[in-house]
Amino acid sequence: MTGGASGIGAATARRLHEEGALVAVADINVDGARAIAAELGEGTAAFGFDATDEDSIMDLVESTAHHFGRLDILHNNAGSLGPGDTTVLETSLEEWDRAMALNSRAYFAGAKFALPHLIANGGGVIVNTASSSGLGGQMAQTAYGSSKAGIINLTRYIATQYGRQNVRANSISPGIIVTPPILEKAPQLPEIMGPTLLTDFLGAPEDIAAMVAFLASDDARYVTGQNICVDGGLFAHAPYVSF
Repeated sequence: MTGGASGIGAATARRLHEEGALVAVADINVDGARAIAAELGEGTAAFGFDATDEDSIMDLVESTAHHFGRLDILHNNAGSLGPGDTTVLETSLEEWDRAMALNSRAYFAGAKFALPHLIANGGGVIVNTASSSGLGGQMAQTAYGSSKAGIINLTRYIATQYGRQNVRANSISPGIIVTPPILEKAPQLPEIMGPTLLTDFLGAPEDIAAMVAFLASDDARYVTGQNICVDGGLFAHAPYVSF
């Protein structure tokens, strides 16, 4: 999995390892990836990689397949928000290109290099981390949201083109996911976001990890080409409803 050193990626690495999977933890933060792999122990491996570099992505896929002897699941999860990603007028073309390279282009490359391995093994699973930002407009995060929207439809194309070769592809659109560092930086987040949700709590990385584990398992064998919202009901109600 990519972006495995912290947050959703680290939680997913823990969950998949708990479920018995052999897990490659990949991140540009290689020390963080190594720490997660060391925590989990046997059956895991850490890899450093750069999601904006095509050769680095290819090397990650090949190294993972070589290390474990096969590749069955790809979790494209790396991504970040750029500080200059605001409105259309204020976001630079450089910021736009960075978001597209880190998100949409990297996910495309990951799938492109992983698919031959999955097909050769008789099938496999691709799970892409999208975002609720890819489903509706906001007053900021223009490039990020647009790149995540691209991931959602890329997932459908993968599912359509390779489904008959036993490859399933789905995306997950998380809503607000909080971690202790996020709450330290934005302690007002529960108060601001709480009224927009249908749950009385904000999501945690483990909530996304649980969905990744399901989609990667045979329990989801009839689920493909879908975007699953794990957002506390954020997009389930009319915008004028508040709680």
